[in-house]
Amino acid sequence: MFGYYIFHELAADEAHRARVRTQVTRIVDHLIDHGFLLVDLDGRHTRWGVWAPDRLNHDPDWAMERGINSVELLSYLKLAHHLTGQSKYESHYRRLIQDHHYDRNALEAPNLNPAWRTYIDTELLAFAYPTLLALEKDQALRQTYLQSFERWHTSIRDDGIPFFEFLYAAYATPNQANLHGALAFLRDVPLDLVRWTMDNSNREDLQPRRAPVIDAIQTSRLPPPSEICYTRTDQNPWHAVQGDGGQTESDGVFYLLPYWMGRHHRFIDAP
Repeated sequence: MFGYYIFHELAADEAHRARVRTQVTRIVDHLIDHGFLLVDLDGRHTRWGVWAPDRLNHDPDWAMERGINSVELLSYLKLAHHLTGQSKYESHYRRLIQDHHYDRNALEAPNLNPAWRTYIDTELLAFAYPTLLALEKDQALRQTYLQSFERWHTSIRDDGIPFFEFLYAAYATPNQANLHGALAFLRDVPLDLVRWTMDNSNREDLQPRRAPVIDAIQTSRLPPPSEICYTRTDQNPWHAVQGDGGQTESDGVFYLLPYWMGRHHRFIDAP
């Protein structure tokens, strides 16, 4: 949905905009028709394709996803309404807020419990916030989304990940973004995309810890990107051991997406 929105607004001609509208409405109509579940060919929802109020608000198994999935669904409906002008999408959007307090759920995003926190959710929220922040005209609602966005950014500002910092600078407060860290990242990260193993677990200048997530050994200080094999935006940069011995190669999106985003928003000058 992030890609459809950005493409529609910045690059598509009228024929491509029509294709985007068709694609987005097919997806969102499917979710509406199936009670906000992404149902697969076997008639069951996919493992993570759940945005239903009864699950997010009342099923303990989905408490972890309550905040992020609420943000996602609101952004999908807001985008569908923006592209089509059809009132049904705005009606569902308002009902989720008024009857199921999805706006308040958004304040729980991201989930910062170390036992539940993942950088996958950090990235997924990055894809969902722009639509809400750009298209919501109700200032009270937008302030709620901005509060969630600020919470998200505070949790990852020290990482200096370019996509996250350029996104925050573009949709919130540029002088609060870690632009210095983001630019330093782009200058230092290796352009060899093979995922060589980088093991920082025995360095004398670093201490092991179990933060910001609890499921792996991480470092007490974040080494520069040339020392951590960072190749994906959903990757925890604090892991003490990164890479897979050169068995796989990155597609480079972790670099190309923020680079051109930085160029578009003039955080990076043209050569």
